[in-house]
Amino acid sequence: MIDRAHPLPDSVRAWAEQAQLRLRHRGPDGQQCVSLMDGRCLLGHLRLAIIDIEGGAQPISNEDGTVWVVCNGEIYNYLELREKLVQQGHRFSTRSDTEVLVHLFEQKGTALLDDVEGMYAFAIVDSRKGQIFLARDRFGEKPLYWAPIHDGHGLAFASELKALLPLENVDHTLDVAAMAQFLALGYIPAPRTHLKGVSKLRAGEAIVFGPGSQHRTFRYWQPEFIRSNGHRPFSQEQAIEKVRHDFREAVRLRLRSDVPVGAFLSGGIDSTLVACTMREILPNSSFTTFCASFEDEQLNEAPYAKQIAEHIGSDHHEVRFSSAELLNIFDVLIDHYDEPFADASMFPTFAVCHAARQHCKVMLSGDGGDECFAGYRQFFSYSRWHPVRRFPGINLATDHLLRHWHARWRGAGLLNFLHKNDWQLLYPEPERASTLACFQPEFQESAFEGLGELRDAALQRARLSYPLSAMEDMANGYLPEQILVKVDRASMFSAVECRTPFLDRGMFAFAASLPLDYHIAHGQGKALLRRCLPDWVPPEVRRRRKQGFTPPLDTWFRTSLRQQMEEAIENISQRIRHVIVTSRVANLYQQHLAGADRSPLLFRWLVLSRSLNSRPESALGSLQTNLPAGAAASHTFRESTI
Repeated sequence: MIDRAHPLPDSVRAWAEQAQLRLRHRGPDGQQCVSLMDGRCLLGHLRLAIIDIEGGAQPISNEDGTVWVVCNGEIYNYLELREKLVQQGHRFSTRSDTEVLVHLFEQKGTALLDDVEGMYAFAIVDSRKGQIFLARDRFGEKPLYWAPIHDGHGLAFASELKALLPLENVDHTLDVAAMAQFLALGYIPAPRTHLKGVSKLRAGEAIVFGPGSQHRTFRYWQPEFIRSNGHRPFSQEQAIEKVRHDFREAVRLRLRSDVPVGAFLSGGIDSTLVACTMREILPNSSFTTFCASFEDEQLNEAPYAKQIAEHIGSDHHEVRFSSAELLNIFDVLIDHYDEPFADASMFPTFAVCHAARQHCKVMLSGDGGDECFAGYRQFFSYSRWHPVRRFPGINLATDHLLRHWHARWRGAGLLNFLHKNDWQLLYPEPERASTLACFQPEFQESAFEGLGELRDAALQRARLSYPLSAMEDMANGYLPEQILVKVDRASMFSAVECRTPFLDRGMFAFAASLPLDYHIAHGQGKALLRRCLPDWVPPEVRRRRKQGFTPPLDTWFRTSLRQQMEEAIENISQRIRHVIVTSRVANLYQQHLAGADRSPLLFRWLVLSRSLNSRPESALGSLQTNLPAGAAASHTFRESTI
């Protein structure tokens, strides 16, 4: 926290203590606060000790104590940066990766962002200028929430929204525009939260706050795809070798740790490449792999993971759990996310992270592979039909056909694809209109504002043809706002740091510049990445289609969650009854009970209802108190009771 002109009041110390209690799960290995700038700034940090266990406590300062830093995450290239800084005359007091930030800031100011590779959310205080510099990593792996305080003269920030809730004078008014975005997407994209008084930094964004009446926010990086226009500077074989080389380097950097490092291994393309590359780099070392094992065989990837684990010789663990065990943590985990967040894979993700924590503090994951290398089905479904779809008159002709074509008849999916132009494939206007109709007339203008922001973001991607536009849209939206939020909260709840080798700046830029047919071939995505796998990987793994990590919500809403859903419909919070047309939720549920699958939308309504009534401090205590202890070679989640 910082104030431009006045010492912080005594009440800030009490808030800092509350914030540390609420964020203790993220840093159980130590905590520290320092007061700076004659009491106008307070920096606090909770530590998950991974590098320089004994000496890396934060906040950390430069040689004369004029520049201070706190950082959540890791600076992967800190050894290379440190060597250069030492040559330039800087003196280090720790072996920590975080300390390079203060010295690099002395050298380059905010331009240090050009040099840093890592996942991070950091704050650097320059007491000489009376300013604070906040930044979030390029892909958005680590979160950073902030709120204006003291009538705009001050700023408070934290890694999770729950830490800012006890602050005095923070506006808790519901943001209707953000609600509309949540109902449309299942998450709220930055910079909004569901509260008007709290914002979050975008991925690749920074803030400078100091003397004067304004703060300066700027975006220093964002993922961009490039239209190749037939230009092929690399053959496919050359591209494969470069991706292999770059990925190996990305994994090598992410193995830097003074504590054990493991890997999540589902038996899919991405996690298999991560685990195989770890074995290549660590040929004689033991490391641990973890896989989630479902009772539903259609969801169970464990046999594929076991094949890979046996070949690479990892210490492999299957985390077995049933629907009942996931439902046991349902309410509490929803509360933990603070904002409305409706990705049901948060439940198995948390379960496998909790099991992994019994063995490792650091885990490597395959997240980001789908966004970088065209892994989602919407990218490659009907890919050979794009020239036909773009032929003059085809959209109109198929639109006419669809009016007379039954949805269950063969070919309906292809016709639905052919009748849309590139913009309609990228941005589903009818779905947005349906979301707007959920709001009472007096709130539709605010809801329209939120939906308009989604449309503006899609327009930025529309310069590219489909599916490149969708790939860039995913990398800028779904990846940082849903995938990485899910992983950060689920992993850090168990004090596990999750590192993602696919989210390497250089490798992403290379992959995004390649011709589309390098990524999509023979009706499948990730064509290039499949060829990057070692030759020994069996065909049943190499050719696997993407499998989700989502529990059976469709069934749950007709059985285990039926009572909760009915109660949510009946008891929608007073905060939103006057905002929402509640009959639409009831109608949606009746459609689901009649046989239609409305589970994704129903889950959003259930989450929204609970999010607006939850108390995060009680949720934290409940889940942490009742988590099962220990994990055997075959870990079970049955001991958890909420």
